[in-house]
Amino acid sequence: MTHSGYDNKSKFVVDTILAMHFKLDQFMYDLVHCSHYEIIIYLWIQNLYHKGKSCEEAVQLIYRARNLFLLGKKPKSCASFYPKAS
Repeated sequence: MTHSGYDNKSKFVVDTILAMHFKLDQFMYDLVHCSHYEIIIYLWIQNLYHKGKSCEEAVQLIYRARNLFLLGKKPKSCASFYPKAS
């Protein structure tokens, strides 16, 4: 899906951040100051925008990815990214 215009992308980013219950000004402050968590979330939002996902879909996918990422679970589809146990 092709997205046109900067305003649409900005609106998608802002709507997704707010839907995730982040304070927009604090999120952007942390992003600018290279906070790793906010950078990862922002990159995921950008990626989902380019894939044509809706804001609601993006929030659900980010919640799932965040839980897998933070909890260290190994999803079956990403098993090749993890080293095999000896």
